[in-house]
Amino acid sequence: MDFAEILLSWYDREKRDLPWRGTKDPYRIWISEIMLQQTRAEAVAPRYEAFLRQFPDVFDLARAGEEEVLKAWEGMGYYSRARNLHRAAKEIAAEGAFPQTAEDWRKLPGVGAYTAGAVASIAFGEAVPSIDGNQVRVLSRVLAWEGEGLEAEAAIRVDRKRPGDYNQALMDLGAGICTPRRPNCARCPVARMCRAYLAGDPEAFPIKRAALPKQEERRIVLLAIAQGRVLVRKRPAGGMLAGLWEFPNYIEGEENPLPEAREICALREAKHVFTHRVWHMRGILAEIRSVPEGYLAADARDLEALAMPSAFRVYRKIAMERIGKER
Repeated sequence: MDFAEILLSWYDREKRDLPWRGTKDPYRIWISEIMLQQTRAEAVAPRYEAFLRQFPDVFDLARAGEEEVLKAWEGMGYYSRARNLHRAAKEIAAEGAFPQTAEDWRKLPGVGAYTAGAVASIAFGEAVPSIDGNQVRVLSRVLAWEGEGLEAEAAIRVDRKRPGDYNQALMDLGAGICTPRRPNCARCPVARMCRAYLAGDPEAFPIKRAALPKQEERRIVLLAIAQGRVLVRKRPAGGMLAGLWEFPNYIEGEENPLPEAREICALREAKHVFTHRVWHMRGILAEIRSVPEGYLAADARDLEALAMPSAFRVYRKIAMERIGKER
């Protein structure tokens, strides 16, 4: 048997039981693939099912307001994914049908080569690769690949009869056996075809590039209480965490956005790690007489309903407890 046949035989026996498997519905497959970007399958599963209960089809998603979509996405991070998902849903709903080829899927907001290949191969049977980190890792080890052009090699190897299963098999192999560290080569169905394994050093592939250092930021987070409510503001429509609600905050040493607020006491520190930066946060509880322009005085119900970055999870909890004491 060749590589694809061995891989698919293993997949038929060992494939993971995931809620988006066993369907050809392009909507459900598309939602799962967007959620799986930068997020582990185990974390996605419950959020996926909840999202589909709220937005059962693409027309429901297209009709929803952006705030509603962002709130449903809360906690999964990378909120540009949710905005692009919403924009793409509107385009699909306006067209009245889903794209069927990877090339056409890539024309939608937020859909790259990986997602386009996954949906086109699984939902529509197009023989295209779906190259995510798992596929790169597996194929680079099997081929002992050192340079560019892995995408072309991946395309050659896609099984023409079962392209969707083939892509999912590579994902499962990379997720469960051909892991970044300590790959379980003894259980790998294609170990005898793997050049990196036969050379005795599978962890040497993929060739690692030097990681860029994360930008470290020290921020002050203000919980400013006005008449039993806490001030929040909406972030700008573009840039990092665009359009989400936040507590007023600023980098240490820069101008305080609420100079009129009277400091009451210091709050606990918190840390949040983004892809390219780290926030080291120090909270301050403050009191303010009136609500400045551009701010909303939020009660506990508002804090539950508003879409806020998970970076402020600690301070949202503190704010809700404090509001309860004020009443």
